[in-house]
Amino acid sequence: MTDDAGARGHFEDRMKKDWPDSRSRNEQEVYVDLGLLPPRTGLKAALLTALEEQAAGYYDPSRRAFFVLGDMPKGFAPFIVAHELTHALDDQYFDIDGMVDKAGDDDGRAGGVVSVVEGSGTLVMTIFIVQEVGAGRLKPEVMEEYQASETGKAEKLKATPQVVKRSLFAPYVLGMNFLLKGNLTGMPRVSAPKGDLERAFTDPPVSWEQVLHPEKYWTPGARDLPRPVAVPDLASTLGDGWALSDEGGVGEMLLAILTDPKADQFDPATFPQPGRWTNEAASGWGGDRWQLYRRGDDTVTVLATVWDTEKDAREFRKALPRPLRRTSLMERDAVVLVAGEAGDRARALGREALRAIH
Repeated sequence: MTDDAGARGHFEDRMKKDWPDSRSRNEQEVYVDLGLLPPRTGLKAALLTALEEQAAGYYDPSRRAFFVLGDMPKGFAPFIVAHELTHALDDQYFDIDGMVDKAGDDDGRAGGVVSVVEGSGTLVMTIFIVQEVGAGRLKPEVMEEYQASETGKAEKLKATPQVVKRSLFAPYVLGMNFLLKGNLTGMPRVSAPKGDLERAFTDPPVSWEQVLHPEKYWTPGARDLPRPVAVPDLASTLGDGWALSDEGGVGEMLLAILTDPKADQFDPATFPQPGRWTNEAASGWGGDRWQLYRRGDDTVTVLATVWDTEKDAREFRKALPRPLRRTSLMERDAVVLVAGEAGDRARALGREALRAIH
């Protein structure tokens, strides 16, 4: 058993290892530049606050132990145990930390790993809940007590930026759907066969696209792999004082926020249908790469994207919001977005990135 402080300490320790402060600050700047995060929002702080409220338990691979929060309703504790014990068993067979380490700093692969891990725990827990309801052992007052708890009320979560909400809940919702190959309607009668689980854990999905669209992973001979997007250091195009600070990936799930004018109305905590996590403008994603440039306190983000078809690229570009500081350029199936303090160098920067892609 543990409390909120113990849980927060665990999450902070894990972040130091898997998501160091320098990386989280750079991602924060990228999300602000792109309009995914409000200015002056601490990305890591927002995530920790949401986790502190929402976490009912957690499994720690380094200690080979799982923990349940002491302030959770006692009647709900068996379901938390079911979820966390599943993590312990999966770790015994597949080495969760080893999977995370193998993904490295590839954002798409890391998302695939966490989706398989959390999807497995959520699937077992959900089947257990449905079975207990069917057997008459889960009394209505247990769920009422849960809804009245801090986790159930989710007041802090409601005030959390959309990018944090989706990053927090996607591995649970989309991960379970991925393991069921998109067949949520058949659950709990249908669970993931042993062979499918072994494949998912030993060869996890490598992009949010594969998690969002399970057929792009599971269909024999039709696995849709991301296209590599390489952009050189373009600091000289920006001018004196600018330097490349970091680079990484965004993926289809976050691009769906960027291209949806009603994104803030989406509530991932309600476990909505997986299809609602993306949209037409973000579908057809082929690959992307962001770069963050700094000069003092000023930042510029270059987001280079490639798409399955030229039509997909046009749909993405058309759906982009148009604040004054944003510039987008398109060539065939590629779209480059330049955001931040690029000034009159934005279009030149975008053209250089497009030339590098093609």
